[in-house]
Amino acid sequence: MWRIWRLIDPRLAVVGVGLLIAFVSTTIHLIQISGDRYSINNWHPDTAKMASGKVVQQQNAALPQK
Repeated sequence: MWRIWRLIDPRLAVVGVGLLIAFVSTTIHLIQISGDRYSINNWHPDTAKMASGKVVQQQNAALPQK
């Protein structure tokens, strides 16, 4: 094993592995939040309702008066 580290700089290897992990995790995250294209977000009931179009838009509703 020590012969491998004589060929490869350990600091460079650690930084490279860290960058690879960051790239893979970011890619997976972006795929998951991309929506219904991959049907990943249908596990949550609210998301499934929104995907089916059964949710009434209440975001722009007027606030109740006191």
